[in-house]
Parts: sequence; C-alpha cells; structure tokens
Amino acid sequence: KKIKYMIYTPELIKSVAPAVFATSPSPKMTNKYEFVPTNEVMEIFDREGWKLSSVKQTGKSIHGIHELKYRNSELPKVGDTVVEAIVRNSHDGTATFSMGAGLFRLVCSNGLTVPTSVAERFSLRHNHFSLDEVKGLAEDFSKKLPKIEASVSRMMEKELTEKEKLRLIKRAVEIRWALGSAPSALDINDLLTPFRPEDEGSDLWTVFNVIQEKMTRGGFTYKSPRGRQTTLRGIKSIQATNRLNTKLWEAAELMLV
Repeated sequence: KKIKYMIYTPELIKSVAPAVFATSPSPKMTNKYEFVPTNEVMEIFDREGWKLSSVKQTGKSIHGIHELKYRNSELPKVGDTVVEAIVRNSHDGTATFSMGAGLFRLVCSNGLTVPTSVAERFSLRHNHFSLDEVKGLAEDFSKKLPKIEASVSRMMEKELTEKEKLRLIKRAVEIRWALGSAPSALDINDLLTPFRPEDEGSDLWTVFNVIQEKMTRGGFTYKSPRGRQTTLRGIKSIQATNRLNTKLWEAAELMLV
C-alpha cells in the first residue's frame, strides 16, 4: 500500500500552526531562553528526504505548543504501521523542543507516540541549541527501528486473558481521567469492540490499539459519577494526547514482563 501524503504548503502550515513560523520567542521569556526556530528544523527534515505528514497546534498563539510529524519512505514499516519522527516545540516555555518516535497505523489512520523506554527521545531546554544535532538525529533515526519493531512484535505474540484485558482497561481509565472524576460505569464490551473488523483479536497489540483509539478519539457513552449518560469527547490537546499515548504504551509493555 503506497503512502499518500497531503501537500503542506507554507500557507496551509501557517493556517494550522502559526507558531511554526515564529521569528522570536514570547516577550515574557528571559534572555537566557534560546529561541529554537521550528521552520529551520523543518528545512533539515526536507533536505534529509522526510515528508511532512501531520501538523497540529494547541491554540492559535504565535508562540504556542505545536507538533510536526514526518515520514521517510526509505524506512521499513512495522507490521501495519509506519514509523514517524515527531517534532514538538513552543516559544513560550510551555514545552521544550523535542524529537521522538511515533507509529501511525495505516488501517485506521491513528497515530501514537512511542515512549522513551522504547525509543530514545531528544529534548532541549531552550538554553543550548544546535541545528547540527537535529540533523544528526534525523540521519540516525533508522537506528531506533529495531527496538520499536521488537516491542511491537512481542505485543503481537502475547495473547491476553479476559482478566488481563480488564487490567489494561482499568489502567487506561486511570490515565484518561487522571485529572478528573472517573466514570461510575463503563461498558467494557464497548471499549473492547473495535471500530473496524481488522482490529478483531485478543493479542496485546490489537487490544492496546483498540483501547488507545477509543480513549483518544472518544465517541462512546458512559455514566458520569453523577449518573448522567455522557459521550466521551476526543482529546484535542497535543500534551494530553502525548501523555495518554506514552503512559498507555508503558502499561502495555508492563504486561510483557
């Protein structure tokens, strides 16, 4: 299956994530804060043969947190999944500049973040910055693949019992509602019922992806602590999505121990 890329023109990127083209940091930052120009990082990825596959920003501030995802057609797929380089940045201190690995499932157009336990993540505290370092990371990205592949393969091989599925759901609920009141009642079958037939199965990789997609995209109903029927909304925040993805992956990996 050939991967099709959306054409991201500078105008389109600017309309979605204006902070990508910021030329200076937020005025509230001190002179110790080093500005990391996202558009120059983009140029490095372009030169190295990477294609922009996704652009997001939380809010519309010229200094806010934003996220770029890149794919490289020379890198092999991991099962039904494409490996992505994920670049996050902000110019107001809300997020450090970071570059990490992600996976994008072709079957459902659903992306997730691979945590640092599997793929080394590079971040800068905005007090020293070298575009050469970013260039080196882009060149060395393929070296992270074997570790990611090994982790996904082990998840695919592990069949879960009903008790283990419940344990993973319980942990997903704890992560999703960490800052709020968890539902008083959840339909477990609803959470485990995939959106598409291709996701039927009891192996850890399949179950993990079904739960992850339900928790990030929402769309299922549950009872609030006050007993009201509520439909779960999808997560829009870059940081909240990243937190849920990484913690849920770590929970799945613990089931391999």
